[in-house]
This record gives sequence, structure tokens and C-alpha cells, in this order.
Amino acid sequence: MSAIADFRLIETSKLNALRDNSEIKVQKKLFSKKAIDNYWDYLNANSKKLPDFNWSGYIFGNLLVFLEERKGVDLLKSEHDEIANAISHNRQTSIFILTFHHKQNYLVQLSADKYTVDELIAFNKDFSEDDDPELANAEIEGIKVLRSSLELLTDDQYVVLLNVG
Repeated sequence: MSAIADFRLIETSKLNALRDNSEIKVQKKLFSKKAIDNYWDYLNANSKKLPDFNWSGYIFGNLLVFLEERKGVDLLKSEHDEIANAISHNRQTSIFILTFHHKQNYLVQLSADKYTVDELIAFNKDFSEDDDPELANAEIEGIKVLRSSLELLTDDQYVVLLNVG
């Protein structure tokens, strides 16, 4: 089964409400119960969906670790980790919040021509015992989409939300 990678542009001021809406609430009545899940409704109403990533979202598991460990590009942490962790817990998915700070520090390093399929294959083989060239090609595309998403940030009033699940 494949995971979807969903990229969204959202106002930083809406992150707390997004976290609040990420929790699935159960409404109990005498003989029934109903799950109330407002997460995607809130996200659709309060964010801009960015172009689809046409590969499995699972590639970001390897890619984000590769970027951090081998290239010093740390997209795994931000000043919004508490919110990302709460949403990840509530949704049982991986949530990453990419910020203007990430753009300032790493945009130049996120140029796909700085990476080769061979170096990604070598990392993947070591990290997850997967030496499939298609995974490495997907990761190159992942670098491109990370860069294009960060390019949209002009200040800290917006962030890019990456849902993988």
C-alpha cells in the first residue's frame, strides 16, 4: 500500500486551530456513538492545496533523513514541532511543517541537480536496505517538490504543511 504526500500552504496563525481539528471526537448518545472528524474539512477550507506529488509519500521517510544526515538539510524540525507532533499523534500520520526559516537556510541546497541517483541508491541501501533506482528517482522528484513548495513562502506568515499518510 502506498502513502499519499499532501502539500498545503496554510497561514501560520491557523496552525493551532488545525491541531484542534485534527482530533477525532466521539459523540456518545444513549444507544449509539458517532465519530466527528473535521480535519480535512478545516484543511480544505483554510489552506491552498499544492500540486500533487505523483509518487508514494513513503519516499519522504528516507529522503528527509538523507537530507539531514548527509547534506545538513534539517527539514524534520521547526518551531512548530509541538503542533506537528500533536497532529501526527491525532491523525496517526507523519506531519511536517516547513517554514520560511527552512527556505532561508536550505533553499539553495534543495536544488535537484546537486543530487545523484547513485548517491541516493547508496544511502537507501545502507539506511533501509532498498537499492531500487525507482526509489532514488522518486526522491529526486521529492527534492524538487520540497524546493518548489518552499519557494512559495515569502515570510513567516505562511508555512507548508506536508501530510504523509
